[in-house]
Amino acid sequence: MNFEKEFDALTLVLDKMKEQYVKFKELLIKQRAAIIANDIQELTDILPKIEQINENISRLDVRRAYNADILIENADLKEKTIREIVKAYPEYDGTKLEKAALELKKEVFDVKTMSASNSELLEISRSIIKETMKTIMTQNTDPRDKAWRTYGNSGSYSRTVRREPVHLVNKQG
Repeated sequence: MNFEKEFDALTLVLDKMKEQYVKFKELLIKQRAAIIANDIQELTDILPKIEQINENISRLDVRRAYNADILIENADLKEKTIREIVKAYPEYDGTKLEKAALELKKEVFDVKTMSASNSELLEISRSIIKETMKTIMTQNTDPRDKAWRTYGNSGSYSRTVRREPVHLVNKQG
């Protein structure tokens, strides 16, 4: 078996994974802007693209694991790391592989950070909408009612104008 091809294929797969993560990062930047702008259409357009990139990354990850396993089994390594693979095959140029792995690691970290930030923004947005809807749906008296009160000698009040309870969604009165 030609292990140099597997070594080069592993480098190529890591580079392609990095490209997918760069695209993912760009989409997360657009998603953040759409969340802030409350642009539902843009968010709807971005989600299928993110799903497609996740599928691509998943396929590439399976290929990466396959190539790495072949190299690990041949070298009989105990640790399954890129650094160990490079050490086990000194006859091949390991600098490309290490560089690709390091760049991929950086991109993955950036994507995870941005994704967590976007999730937090979405949760904040949901809570604002939830509180707004709660306020709208539980409003059942007209705030002007206080102005229509007449107080008697005992401190009790009576309304001079009768008002039915008013709901903001279905205004009456």
